[in-house]
Amino acid sequence: PYMGLVFSGDGWVISTNLSDGLVNVEEANYSWNVSDNVNLTFGSQAEPYGLAWGLHRPSNNWFVTTPRDHSVTNGIGVNASVGGVGVDFLYGGGTEDYWASRVSYELSGLGIDSEIGLSFNGNDAQLLDVSVSSSIFETSFEYDLSEEADGAYWARGVVNPLGGLHILVGYDSNEEVLYGVGYKCSDNLKLSSELSGDGDTAIRFSYSF
Repeated sequence: PYMGLVFSGDGWVISTNLSDGLVNVEEANYSWNVSDNVNLTFGSQAEPYGLAWGLHRPSNNWFVTTPRDHSVTNGIGVNASVGGVGVDFLYGGGTEDYWASRVSYELSGLGIDSEIGLSFNGNDAQLLDVSVSSSIFETSFEYDLSEEADGAYWARGVVNPLGGLHILVGYDSNEEVLYGVGYKCSDNLKLSSELSGDGDTAIRFSYSF
């Protein structure tokens, strides 16, 4: 079970979740807009690494499951963007120096939004991500380029053929296949169902306010 609460104000964010009977603080940070294209963030924040961040929150994820774990680190983050090119960098990690970075490029045209990103971090990880979306579909893909990962990847797609109905398909390097159907009852309420290749079924109602 997962329940999350996000509190935000002018430049600050505190996000928490209730899981396994414990209240966990995910983010607690303050952001400062240095200019129109540069932003600094101080405190606990998501690592700029791939696409998985945010998908752990039911309101942001049509699937019941998440493609991989996400990481939150205490430090100083820098975000800069110009002409479709974005650069995110985080330095911190507590007692040991740690850094993570993602460079991305966005392109839009003919009603389709595309983004490609390349991520690195202080643990010699390397990750390629691609996302493509429109009013009727969205797809996400991550491929781990590091030697330790041995070609690990995941891909997920959502198709919206009619009204609030959504069809879900997922696959990863462990040969796990996911199928599902979702329905957007309103801007706040979503229903998701998911069936794995092993026959496991999960159903979730998600309400955001």
